[in-house]
Amino acid sequence: MDKKTFKILFVSAMKTELRPLLKKLNARERKKLLNIFPLYKAAHKSVEVYVVETYVGETNASIATLEAIRDVNPDFVIKYGCVGGSYVESKNGDVIIPLGFFHRTSWITRTKEGTPTKDSSQWQSVFGELPHQVNSNNLGGLPYYFPVNKEHIDLSQKILKELNISAVDCYVGGGNMWAFSQEFLNNMAEVMLPSDKNDKRFVSDMESYSVAHACYVTKKPFLGCYAVASNDYTDEPYDPNRVSKQMERLVPYAFKLIETLGKIK
Repeated sequence: MDKKTFKILFVSAMKTELRPLLKKLNARERKKLLNIFPLYKAAHKSVEVYVVETYVGETNASIATLEAIRDVNPDFVIKYGCVGGSYVESKNGDVIIPLGFFHRTSWITRTKEGTPTKDSSQWQSVFGELPHQVNSNNLGGLPYYFPVNKEHIDLSQKILKELNISAVDCYVGGGNMWAFSQEFLNNMAEVMLPSDKNDKRFVSDMESYSVAHACYVTKKPFLGCYAVASNDYTDEPYDPNRVSKQMERLVPYAFKLIETLGKIK
């Protein structure tokens, strides 16, 4: 019997994020999923590597990721791209190791006491186990928070240390809203991140939660490979012209993930 070929699927929203990786892989477009979403294919160290371009937004990401998983049936999925730093110390170019994925744009516009308010620093998360929140029973038993496997966190830390690339462990919040109010960002960290954890740092990426959700329901292991594009907490301007340059730094990391995951299949 032939040995099964290990397959990795990279998921990214924008061509500017993908360009350095596609070039290094010498990847070629294989098809357009649903006649919309480009799917690329390459090979590295006996691993089949696929890359799907979802375009921007959580709905696009849900559709394109599920279609790519159905088409490729990957052994591992990696979200690849730039994120916004949503904590005060975040810096342009920081490499991020995700701890878990949450939906940062699901809000109840009420205080803890149940009073309607315009003050976003007092809003409550839609998701939770309180009577007024959407709990897992309302979601068909599905979770509303997706933690990263501890083994994958350790693997990322080990690889980045070998590459002499410093990294930050933090959470990743998804959803089609971008926030810059420090009071609102502080509230996100307070009411949406796991309450049993001391680390309240997170970054923002529109698509990641949707990709994590798609991987959960299809039982595919999932990780993220990210670089910070700008510090949203301090309202640092986002410059799309430097995205590809920022992503070049992640290419050795992506290749090392491909090689390492391919060996431990």
